[in-house]
Amino acid sequence: MEKINGHLSEEQLEAFMSGKVSAEEKGQMYTHIKTCDYCAELLAACLEEDLLSPPAYLQEEILEKSRSIEIQTVRTIRQTSRQTRLFFYSLKVGCALAVSLLLLFVFPQTESVGVRQEMYFLEEKQNFMTEKIRAGSDKIDSFVDHVSSWQIFMDEEE
Repeated sequence: MEKINGHLSEEQLEAFMSGKVSAEEKGQMYTHIKTCDYCAELLAACLEEDLLSPPAYLQEEILEKSRSIEIQTVRTIRQTSRQTRLFFYSLKVGCALAVSLLLLFVFPQTESVGVRQEMYFLEEKQNFMTEKIRAGSDKIDSFVDHVSSWQIFMDEEE
């Protein structure tokens, strides 16, 4: 290899990467790279590219392994588990929304603020709706008590 005059050429970088340079030439290249930022960046890019590309046999091996029945089964189980968790999370959010709306209508905030708005034309309808909501909340309370006792029963069996 010739003496370095200016920047490293593509051929010199390829020879360096393939290990076809002598110790003296390697020393010259390192000395040049210490002083030349451009060549240092070129060498770093070549080294980085060499590290990023996997060997061909490894790529084939990974693809073959990913097609195996064990990997496909694990992937299906993970997807099903994710869907189940999403379903239960959605169910919890829906229940929380229903309870918060129920509480919003059962315990109106106008009394706590101290401002009482009189709506004479809706007073009868509001009393009728309040009675329906209270009756519905009693049903929900009994259902929640039933479900919670069932959960305790299931825990005791295990």
